Amino acid sequence: MNQKIIKIAILLFFSNLLAWSCHDPLIEVKSGSYYFQYEYINHAWGFNHFGFIITPAGEMYTYNSKTPWAFSENGLLSADSLRNNLKASLKKDTTINATEMESYQRLATSVISGKISEHLIRGADMGANICKIIVPDSINSYREVILSHTGDVEFHNLAPEASVIAAWLTKMVH
Repeated sequence: MNQKIIKIAILLFFSNLLAWSCHDPLIEVKSGSYYFQYEYINHAWGFNHFGFIITPAGEMYTYNSKTPWAFSENGLLSADSLRNNLKASLKKDTTINATEMESYQRLATSVISGKISEHLIRGADMGANICKIIVPDSINSYREVILSHTGDVEFHNLAPEASVIAAWLTKMVH
């Protein structure tokens, strides 16, 4: 009897594992599956936060200060937090075509290990405009790679491709 219960428990465990891994097509961890994000954040005169994330499939999700948001800790974000951020965001009709996404995915590969420039203080109460890539770090976590950070403090990724991707993301804001 105990062996039968153990076999059923093992079967249920692997069934749940399989179901969980196929559960959400938004978060698929594989090499080259990078998310692109533009984010504005400001704490001066109240909290202001908005931006968008583009998934590896080219889908765009927008968010604002009212969206429940999980921020990264030390540049790391759990897969659950990324999934919840996307679910809380508004999916736009805008989809980036496959050719354009492939092009930016290729550029992103060379940016991931780029060094960061010196941090320069530019002002106060300006907030931050941040362009970044969110890359798989392990099966259950992602790492943010900064492309550009402007506002109160300015710095950028020194890889030449970083400015190309940041300009592409910034262009979508305006």
